Amino acid sequence: MRPLPTELLRTFVVVAQSGGFTAAAEELCLSQSTISQHVRRLEDLTGSPLFERDTRNVRLSPSGEALQHYALRILQLMDEAMTAVCGPPLDGTVRLGLPEDFASSRLAAALASFIRRNPAVDLAIKTGLSGDLFRELDEGKHDLVFAKRLQGSGRGTLVRSEPLYWCGSANTPLRDTQSPLPLALHPPPSITRERIFAALDSAKISYRLAVVSSSVMVIQAAVEAGLGIGAFTGYAIPAGIVKLERDLPDLGVMEYVIDRQRAPTPAMTALEHVLIDAAGNL
Repeated sequence: MRPLPTELLRTFVVVAQSGGFTAAAEELCLSQSTISQHVRRLEDLTGSPLFERDTRNVRLSPSGEALQHYALRILQLMDEAMTAVCGPPLDGTVRLGLPEDFASSRLAAALASFIRRNPAVDLAIKTGLSGDLFRELDEGKHDLVFAKRLQGSGRGTLVRSEPLYWCGSANTPLRDTQSPLPLALHPPPSITRERIFAALDSAKISYRLAVVSSSVMVIQAAVEAGLGIGAFTGYAIPAGIVKLERDLPDLGVMEYVIDRQRAPTPAMTALEHVLIDAAGNL
């Protein structure tokens, strides 16, 4: 007898209850292909088709109807077991501050999973520049901030360090040493901006601001188009942008931290663990 993974059973139940793969993908915050893979794996394990499909409808097969009865009981027992071991479900509000590039990375999937597991937690996310987020945390506007700090600033608890790379488009010409270096940067108080200015000033390299925007997507588009060069950590380098191997000063590493200004609630503590785990997989 082969075990039936609860992840597959949960997907199966949501498809059955929502009436389709697309609706289940939206509810579970997964891709439709992932939903299909989960169902196929479950069908392989049971050796039976679980759904009958036509061009318009998805409905349970006789085997699927039998499995649904047991799947609901298994999932209910799993939830009861977790409550007995870990205590009652989490609840309350957590106000989380994130830089935009974190919110658009794989971290978003981890946060969606946290909400699915803890539906009574009201998670309010605000994005912004790291410097603004830390200031707002000090003003009591956030409960947690997961952001980048200046190296050696001492803010928060260090979670991850990652090199910062000079980046440009694949057709960015080699730097003309006679002309100021065109930059695509965030406005103050951007930590990346401060790091770039300090490195160029120390190397006595002239520069000019070609594009300034608080949007990560705008900066990425400007760099990809060749309007200016920028700097990104590895996980934030999209397709169409490359690391520049040229005579430019080292930008060091970015330190990612979690910071808070009050005693954590159980929901805050659980979310901190999610953020730490997700940071290790960026």
